[in-house]
Amino acid sequence: MKTMNVIKTVISLLTLTLIISCSKDDNGTSSDSRNVKYEVSGTAIGTFDITYITGSSSGSNAVPSVLPWTKEIVAPDGFFAPTINASVFGATPGKTLTAKIYVGGVVKKEQTEIVQSNGMAIIGGLQYVLK
Repeated sequence: MKTMNVIKTVISLLTLTLIISCSKDDNGTSSDSRNVKYEVSGTAIGTFDITYITGSSSGSNAVPSVLPWTKEIVAPDGFFAPTINASVFGATPGKTLTAKIYVGGVVKKEQTEIVQSNGMAIIGGLQYVLK
C-alpha cells in the first residue's frame, strides 16, 4: 500500500511539472479540435488509477474497476496540453495497459506498457500539445 501511495505521488508530481513547464508559443489560434477524449484499455485486471487534465490548471482522478475507460471533454480556451497518467497494481505480469489521447476523433498520442513481475504497469505523463 505504501508503494502505491508513493507511485501516485510521483505521477501527480510529474503531471504538475508538465503543466507548469509547458509554455504556449503560438498566437492564440488553434488548428486542432477542442474535443478531447482520453481512453485507457488493455488486458490487465487489477487496481487502476487514472489522472487526467480537464483544463488549464485543473485535473481529475478516476479509479475504474474495469477497462476500457473513457472520458470526453471539450477543451476550454487556454487549455493546450491534454495529459493523462494511468497505472495498474496487482495485475498479472505480461498483461498490457494502454492510454490514448484523441483530438477531434483522431488518436494523437498512444502508449502501451506491459505489467512487470511486481504486478504494476505505469504510464506517466502521456501528453499532446494542441496546435
